[in-house]
Amino acid sequence: MADLLAATDYKIPSLRRGQEVSGKVVLVSPAEILIDIGAKSEGIVAGREFTEARDIISSVKVGDSLDATVLYPENDAGQVVLSLTKLSSGKRWDELENKKRDNEEIEVRALEANRGGLISEFVGLRGFLPASLLAAPPAKIEDLVGSTLSVRVVEADRATNRLIFSQKLPGKRDLDALLKKLAKVKIGEKYKGTVSAVLPFGIFVEIKLPKVKKTVADQKEKTSDTSGASKIEGLVHISEISWEKVEDVSKSFNVGDEVEVMVTNCDMTTGRLNLSIRQLLADPFAKASEKYTKDQQVSGKVSRVTPYGVFVTLSAGIEGLMHNSKIPPNLTLTVGEEVECEIEAVDVIGRKISLVPIIKEKPILYR
Repeated sequence: MADLLAATDYKIPSLRRGQEVSGKVVLVSPAEILIDIGAKSEGIVAGREFTEARDIISSVKVGDSLDATVLYPENDAGQVVLSLTKLSSGKRWDELENKKRDNEEIEVRALEANRGGLISEFVGLRGFLPASLLAAPPAKIEDLVGSTLSVRVVEADRATNRLIFSQKLPGKRDLDALLKKLAKVKIGEKYKGTVSAVLPFGIFVEIKLPKVKKTVADQKEKTSDTSGASKIEGLVHISEISWEKVEDVSKSFNVGDEVEVMVTNCDMTTGRLNLSIRQLLADPFAKASEKYTKDQQVSGKVSRVTPYGVFVTLSAGIEGLMHNSKIPPNLTLTVGEEVECEIEAVDVIGRKISLVPIIKEKPILYR
C-alpha cells in the first residue's frame, strides 16, 4: 500500500479541530448529509449540527459545494464530524459587503414575521427585511414565512451584527421624503414610540413626529397648510438598550411595546436614524467612585467567563473584570457563582473596575 501511495503521489490530509474545509455533497438524507472533503472518509453533518443547520441544508443537493468546520477529526465510525453553522462568518460577511458594494441580488429565506417586517436568513446569518422595503407586500406578511426572496443588501455591519435587506432601493423621491422627516428630528430630543421589530441586534422603534405648520408654494400664491403627524423608524442597537449587558433582546421587548427613546444620530446621506433607551437612564457608573474604592473587599456573581478573564456583577449595571493573570491556576469560576473579590482599580471614565479574587486557602504549591 505504501508503494502504491508513493507511486500515485496520493496524500491524505491530516485534519485538526476547528479547521475549515470544503467539499462536495455526496449524500443528503432526512437525518444527515455526507461531504467528500478529500480525507480518508467522508465528513458527516448529523445530530444537533444537522438540526441547527436545517435552514442551510434545506436547499442543499448532491453535487453542491459546501464549506464546513471540523468538529472532530474522527468519530467512533471513523468519519470526520463537521459543522456548517460553526464556520467562521467572516467569509459570509465579506460576501455580503461585496454584494452591497456591487448592488447584486441575493436569495434569503423568510424565517419569522412581525409587524415591522421579516427576519430572514442568508447562509446562517440573520437579517431584517422591513415591510416598507418589500416589492409587493401581501395582505398578511406572515404568508411570506418559509419562502425564498430575492433581495439586495442595504446594510452589512459585522461589528454590530446588523444586516438589513431590501427588495427595492429607495428612489430619489422616497429618499427626499425620508430626509424631510429626518430634518424634523433633533439630536438629543426625547420621543415616544412603538416597537415595530425585535431583532438579535436591537429593536426598531417607530416614533411619531410632531405636527408642523408649513407653507405650500404654488405658482402664483402661497397658502398655509398644516401637515398631519408623520412617523419615522429608527434603530435602538442592543448596546443602547441598557447600561447592563443585554443577551437576548426578545426577553425584554415585544412588537407593539410603547417605549421612550432619545435621538443619538441622524444620517442625512442614507436616511438612517439611531436611537437610544439607555441614554435616558441614570448611568450607574457615574457614582461608582463613591461606592467602590481601591482595596475595597466586595462580593458579586460571575456573569461571564471569557478567554481573557471573568466578569463579576457587583450591582445593577456595574461589572468588574477579573483578568486571567489574577486568577490562580487552581481556581475555577462558573457563571452564577458567588465570589469574593478585592478592587484593584476603578476607572470611571473608561467604565472599568479591575478585580482580584480573595483567596481563603493557600495555593496547593504553598501547602
